[in-house]
This record gives sequence, structure tokens and C-alpha cells, in this order.
Amino acid sequence: MKSKILTVLCGVIMSCSVNSQEVNFQIDEQSWQEDFQFLKKKVEKTVPSYHFSENKKAFDEIYEVISTSQIGNNKLEIVYGIQKLLNTLNDEGCNVPLFQNGIALEVLPIKPYWFNDGLFILDASENYKDIIGQQIVKINDATVDEVFNELKPLLNADNEHYKKYLFQVYGLMPSVLNLVGFGRSNSEVTLQFASGNTKQIKGSTINDYLQLSRGLPNDEVFSFTNKDYKGNNYWSEMLPNTKTLFVQMQRIANNEEGISFSNFVNHIESFIKSNKTDKIVLDLRYGGGGNGFKLKRFTDLLRDSNTINKKGNLFILTSKATRGTLLELASILKLNTKAILIGEPTAEGVNTVGDIKYITLPNSGITVSLTHTLWHTSWQKDRSTFLSPDVSVEYNYSDKAKEQDPWLDVVYNYEVKELYQSIPSDLKNQLIGTYNIEGRKVSIENTNGRLFLTMNRKMKSFFEIYTELYYQSEGIISTDIDGVALAYTKNSSNKIKLESLKWKGLNLNID
Repeated sequence: MKSKILTVLCGVIMSCSVNSQEVNFQIDEQSWQEDFQFLKKKVEKTVPSYHFSENKKAFDEIYEVISTSQIGNNKLEIVYGIQKLLNTLNDEGCNVPLFQNGIALEVLPIKPYWFNDGLFILDASENYKDIIGQQIVKINDATVDEVFNELKPLLNADNEHYKKYLFQVYGLMPSVLNLVGFGRSNSEVTLQFASGNTKQIKGSTINDYLQLSRGLPNDEVFSFTNKDYKGNNYWSEMLPNTKTLFVQMQRIANNEEGISFSNFVNHIESFIKSNKTDKIVLDLRYGGGGNGFKLKRFTDLLRDSNTINKKGNLFILTSKATRGTLLELASILKLNTKAILIGEPTAEGVNTVGDIKYITLPNSGITVSLTHTLWHTSWQKDRSTFLSPDVSVEYNYSDKAKEQDPWLDVVYNYEVKELYQSIPSDLKNQLIGTYNIEGRKVSIENTNGRLFLTMNRKMKSFFEIYTELYYQSEGIISTDIDGVALAYTKNSSNKIKLESLKWKGLNLNID
């Protein structure tokens, strides 16, 4: 499977190619300052995260340095300056595409993966096949961690987890390493391995890199039968000797061939209703693009299924590459079903998934990506930058070497242990009603004797809630959502008053 990073970058290359203006680094000082002023105005007008006070302060400080400095015409230094400026926005969508025409930096023709126990090479071009399986411990005599820490200002991401994912490409670009002081040339890199061996590797084009594959667990290939689903945005198979349906989604958009996404949901629905499946494993580890508005019918199907929407019957697999529309899907299901998240913290947060636009700096012709719209799946005040799994997975190189999928190992061995207390009837009756939280209408409803906290989504929004309520202790009503509970008080007449919604560290008042 081609790298998901580079799949995105290929889209960037195509988007940039529609810009007929050639990139020109040989412009004068005034022209550069005009370009930076143009960029600043676009960021202020376009990027939502710029208006967070800490981001605005950091952006303006770096911009002040740039605007009072001699720019020159060193291509890498200029790109680095813009990237560092955009890095202050803490938004993966704000960056300089490094593979656009006119910049097109070389990358080593090897494909590593940052496992729990280190950075290992999983594929390489023909000249370097002998280093597949080697653990990289040093890059040009610097440790992997030293290089990673120095490169962070170039790795524009929402969190540390996705920075590590991006490092698997950007950390192996000779010119970038040279720019930040860990290089020897703009064309070669020396790698040192845990075995003690070293290898000098020449940089190559992005096209050579795109031919390589990491072969991660069940990534477009169903490991139990080796059936190839390369190029499919979604597919499903039954796990052997079970009634568990394994569903992988990499992009929420119609496949180029075969059934549409809508018909794929129909297919899953038929399996549920015909009792062919009683559990679903939803694999969201690889990919992230697509149309979030296509998700509603699928998420409603899982929420409303008495068979699937039970603790231990719906699992979501996540990784440090789970982002975009797939992150939205994971977040929606966590708020509206009893789904269990298994894996790694995600690449983006519940309110940081956004749509991007490309702008072209008027004098230099450099293309820059900016986020212009965020799609929220939580309260506006929720500033979390990743979605945490309920059960963590440590993916080691030994798992890859043995062709094991530790995510599925957790699914197979998962036992439902949570014991929830039902809400006493006198308390239950007083809780039922409609409330106001942060300007949103929220209801507590009785469905077949069980209480649910519900909130409908707004137009052009994916944020909705449907979660069951339980008695946790005096004054606290818990939910199926980790870190979310209702706080109430009781007066001398035993009258109940809901005070606040405790939401993953936030305390939201209830009116």
C-alpha cells in the first residue's frame, strides 16, 4: 500500500500543478515582504486556529522576526521560514507542500515505520533491499530523537503523534536535514543501524518513494485470505470462524469501481438484519479523506442496532494516522454508541478536522495550504488535539515481522467487565427533561426504562450526542463516554437540580 502521507501529497502536487505561475526564489526583498504580508492577511482572514490567543501570539512574534529580517533567496531557508511560521497555528492543514513544482525536494527511497520499539525500514528501492528490517538508530551521526526534536518546527501537525508519522518522510529528506544542521549534503544521508552497520543512501524523486509499501496489518489486504483490496476506499470481510464483520474504511467517497458508499452501507445493514453478523470491527487506521456528510446513515445504523450497539460488539481501530473524515467517524461513534476504541491516539482532535484551500504567493508563486473551515464533533471549548483509545495497543517491529495484528488480538481477547448501576426511579423521573448547555438544546429521555442524554446535530455540523446514563454515585450520573458525566445536587426536599456537564476536563454549566 502506498504511503497515506504521500497519497495526500500526490493530491497536493496535482492541486499545485493547476497554478500556472512558476515558483521564483530570485525576487527582490520588497517582493518577499509583499508575499509575507499577503500570507499574513490570508491567515488572519482564513484560518480558524489563528484566533486562539496563544497561536496568534506565536504567529505574530515569528512574523515580526521575518518581516524585519533580510530574506535573501536561499530556497530552503525561505521554505523553512514559512513552514515555521505556519507551524505556530498547530494545524496540519497549514503548510508549504514540499513536493510542489519549483520546490520538489528529494526523499530517501526507503520506507520506515516508527514502531513502539523504534524506527525500522519496511521497504526500499532495488539498490537498498539489503537494509529492509534494519532499525535506524542514527541519522548522519545524530540519534533519531535528536533529529525529530530539531525537525518539529517543520512538521506541521495537530499533535506529537502525527508529527512522528510525518517524520517518517520529512526526517529522511537530505536537504531538510542539511538545513537544520544534521546534514552533510543536499543529496545523501548516512544511516546507522542497531546492528552497528551503516549505509549511505542517495535521495530520489517522490515518484520512486511512492512505489514502496509498508505492508501494515490488513492495510488494503485481508491478512486471513491475502485478498487484495488495493485502491478501495472501503471493503469488508468476515473474520474466520466468527460472526464478526471486519470493515475497513480509508476514505469516505465512492469507490472508482464497484458499489457506491451508500450501497456499501446497505450491504452492512443486510448482514446485521439477517443475523449474519453480531459484531463489527471498524478499521480506521489508514487514510482519512472524504465527505463527512456521507456518514450519517452509517452512524445511525450502528447506533440504532440492538445487536451491534452493545458493549463489546462494536470496536473501532485507530492509529497515529487516523485523521480527517475517519477521525470524525470515530468521534461520532464514541458519542453515540457503546463503541470501544482500540489502538493509538489519533492524528487529529475532535474539533481540528478541517477543509483546506491553496493560495499562491503573488510574487514568488509558492503554493501554501491553509485550513479555512473546521468540522466540530465536540463542544467549542474542547481543545483536545487527539482522540484517546479505550484500550491502547503497542505495535512493535516483532509484530510486523511475524505478520501479526495486535489490534485484532485485543478484539479477540476483549472481555466486558464494566458493571453499571441503573438510576433509581425517583431520580430518573426528575432527570427527564430538556436543558440548555452552551447554547445547545440537550435532552434526557426515557427509552424503554433507560435514560439517554441526547442532542441533535445542527446544520453543517457533525456534533451530536446519544449516550446512555447510569448512576455512579451520589451527585454523579455517568455515561458511555469516557470522561463525561452529569453533576447534580439534591436539596432538603430531595429535589434534584442538574448543575453541570463534566466533559473531558471541561465543566459546562447546565441551564
